[in-house]
Amino acid sequence: MVNTIQILELFSGYGTATFALKQLGIKHKLIGYSDIDKYANQCFQQNHGGKELGDCTKINPYNLPDFNLLTGGFPCQSFSIAGKGLGELDTRGTLFNEIIRIAEVKKPKYMLLENVKGLTNKNHIETYYKILSELHRIGYKVYTKVLNTKDYGIPQNRERVFFVCFYMDYFDLVPSFKFPEKEELKIFLKDILEDEVDEKYYLTDEQTKRLFSKLRSFNERMCKNGIAPTLCSRDYKDPKCVKIEPQIHNCLTEAMGRSGSSSEYKTSIKKVTNARLNKSMRIGGLYDKDGKIHQAGSIYDIKGISPSLNTMSGGNSQPFIKNNFRLRKLTPKECFRLQGFLKDEVNLNGLSNTQQYKLAGNGQSVNVVKKIFKEMFKNEK
Repeated sequence: MVNTIQILELFSGYGTATFALKQLGIKHKLIGYSDIDKYANQCFQQNHGGKELGDCTKINPYNLPDFNLLTGGFPCQSFSIAGKGLGELDTRGTLFNEIIRIAEVKKPKYMLLENVKGLTNKNHIETYYKILSELHRIGYKVYTKVLNTKDYGIPQNRERVFFVCFYMDYFDLVPSFKFPEKEELKIFLKDILEDEVDEKYYLTDEQTKRLFSKLRSFNERMCKNGIAPTLCSRDYKDPKCVKIEPQIHNCLTEAMGRSGSSSEYKTSIKKVTNARLNKSMRIGGLYDKDGKIHQAGSIYDIKGISPSLNTMSGGNSQPFIKNNFRLRKLTPKECFRLQGFLKDEVNLNGLSNTQQYKLAGNGQSVNVVKKIFKEMFKNEK
């Protein structure tokens, strides 16, 4: 039986750590939580209760009750490749110091901290080592590793660096710790989609066409191979997309500007639309084989969607090939499922879609945190 875990959640979001303790059946007491986002606090309160501590920079650690677990996914935008990469030049990149300030006084037995993989990149490696140095300075043995959500049972390609910290004054020997082993993925995107989805989540033809015209945006937003790309806080603007009803028949084309003769254009289009998936062919740089279109070094799933493409070798032709599928955005509920909440455990009442997308994108994957906790607390009596 594990002793009661007394937990303080900083940068708490919807309370991944508390959810993980609940789902593991570990006896725990929440001493407080801190986040500056009022909607995150609303979500946390209606799921877990507890004392809201407000801005962590204003917390006086001497006024806090004792606790033995501190958790925090400290703000990552300044280290993310999706952001400007300002690192410590961004004030959000210095909030790790608030964890050190509080932990140095309260000395919790355990800490679990998280950030984006970008923190370990060469642009920010000095900050990464500074974080390790500060944790060591205040008395912690630290284990750190980049883990990907898709390796632990949930189909989201989400890489995060975790810091598992043990305060050495509590241990006679250096605690042994091993990060969880990777698992074979057994559920995929199709397994977590809602059966009925409101029409508002479907993209119009114009929105779909606009998405195709921006290749990078298309790749970042499309869910491929049954695995979703990384959820982001900005997904409230442009949520990740999934293909619906992807069977091919009667490909229709709409020219978006073309060169070459009319007869050449019509001949090329006819070849594309009549192509069989098991037959390899080449048309002006376009390859079609085993359900894939290869063009300019990129691969797209023809069973789902085709990008804008050139039908004339060396020309400027860009026909738009439209199949009988539709694109729709992932719903907020699906986004939380991609964070490990497969039974829709998070109470999202009273939160707008915008706030739900932000919360999901900013959150941690509960499936990963649970597996780390199981190893962290294995020696508790």
